Parts: sequence; C-alpha cells; structure tokens
Amino acid sequence: MEKLTIKNIKNIIGRTLKSGRYICEAGDYMEDSFGGEQYYQFCIYKLGDDPVGKQTVVLQRTTGNTYAPNDHKSKDKYELFCMGLQSCTYQYLTKKEIENPDTLIGYIEMVMEKTEEFFKNKNY
Repeated sequence: MEKLTIKNIKNIIGRTLKSGRYICEAGDYMEDSFGGEQYYQFCIYKLGDDPVGKQTVVLQRTTGNTYAPNDHKSKDKYELFCMGLQSCTYQYLTKKEIENPDTLIGYIEMVMEKTEEFFKNKNY
C-alpha cells in the first residue's frame, strides 16, 4: 500500500473556510502515540478567537478503513476526520479530491460542520 504524499501542503495555510475558520497549520501530524507518520494534519482556528480553540483535522495517508478493512465505501479512498471525533466526523476522499485545494478545503469545512453539530447536540 502506497502512502499519500501531498506536495506543497503548506500552501493551504491561511486559507479561510466559509464558516469564518481558517487553516493555521498543515503538514505532518506530530502526535507519535497516534501514529503521527500515518496522518497529515490541518489545524483550524476561528477568526478572532484565541488559538486555544484550535481543532485538528487529520487525513490518513493510506486508503481504506483500518477498523473495517472490508468496508466498500472506503476502498481506494483516504479518511479525513476531526481528531477525537473520528466516528462521527469522518469523510472519505479520493486522491483526485485531495489534489484540488478548493475541494479539499470544502471537505475540511464539512468535517468542521459535523464537529460543530456534535458539540451543539452535546453528544459527549
């Protein structure tokens, strides 16, 4: 299985999402206990807010669902989700969708909307 490589991933830094959030960091996920080399991270802040409110969205570098290898929806796709809320925020993307920065940003926005909905409904 080949690992995904995103060239120029740093070019997405500073891009604003429709919700008023912005991408402040992008690159390798540095948390080794979670398998840092297996993910890219996108750190999201809300404009005007203190950075303590940062959310981390991660993109798995290999295709498929590691918890359900026979999941046909994940075949040849990469999983994007909000760290800590994988089961309720995940979204599968094709390599072509990841290659287009505007499409990738749209999916990051989708994950952030699912995250906001989770906390609004107090599902924790």
